[in-house]
Amino acid sequence: MDRGEAERKVKKVVSEVFGVSPGKLREGTSFVDDLHAKSMDIVELLAGLEMEFGFRVPQRDVRQNKTVGQAVEYMHAKAKKFRK
Repeated sequence: MDRGEAERKVKKVVSEVFGVSPGKLREGTSFVDDLHAKSMDIVELLAGLEMEFGFRVPQRDVRQNKTVGQAVEYMHAKAKKFRK
């Protein structure tokens, strides 16, 4: 999976969870500051990403990803390792 595909998948899930158009999401879009994420939103986001990508994401890793760009990088790197 290339980075572009990972970005499309992450933005798709983020847009579904937060009701924002994927085109409005930027690398620096903050889940908390810009999208006003609450605990339940993060749980829903985590579940959506796991379903979209087909692998588990440890909760401790979720807290490290504060922006859309960080989530894209994380999921892209994890997808590369998972697919090997």
